[in-house]
Amino acid sequence: MESQSNVFPARIPPEVKSLVKATRTMDKAFFRRLIKLALGYLHGGEGAGQEAAMDQLCVLSQATTEEQVMGVCVQYTGVVSLLKAVLRLSTVTTRQDALVADLTSLGLPGEFAVDVGRVAFGAARPDIDRQLVANTPSLPTLAHLSWRVDVTISTSWLSRVLEPLVVVRMETSTGASHIFQIPINKFHLLRFTVASLLHQMGTLQAASICKK
Repeated sequence: MESQSNVFPARIPPEVKSLVKATRTMDKAFFRRLIKLALGYLHGGEGAGQEAAMDQLCVLSQATTEEQVMGVCVQYTGVVSLLKAVLRLSTVTTRQDALVADLTSLGLPGEFAVDVGRVAFGAARPDIDRQLVANTPSLPTLAHLSWRVDVTISTSWLSRVLEPLVVVRMETSTGASHIFQIPINKFHLLRFTVASLLHQMGTLQAASICKK
């Protein structure tokens, strides 16, 4: 069950394979409940509310044994993985009917594939994307940058130095402040390195493979 689809270009995760197998006998209403619960998780919902909803799913599926409960949990995990993969696709370069066909080729029943497609192309998609970005762990960003040039005229062991130093102060989005000094020759090396990286990024973006 290896995949050449746009949703899973490399391989299908095992939990999605289990989900696809389970959908052969799954009720459509139950699948929609899985989608609703998974969307709640992707929107940042955690804690008692999610646990209560999961318990209710187990009751609806009449899961009484540990193995049956584990099966429902795996199906839920499969829906989460499936939605994450689908929501990574661009609605500009991917058509809804093509996505539904892609999901159907993976083994998902047609009605279920349509429900997943509606999540990706529905009116709530912009809100879903914004929430996913807000909940995604990220490194601090640069909030403010200032700099000055200091010149050391002399030191305790040299009477005449006249070495310029670039003093940079950075403030991040977390409120942290960082100050560091750069000798003028290292500053020029830094400028050259940044300019070289920007040029390489521009060349990469202009490559045909990045425009597909």
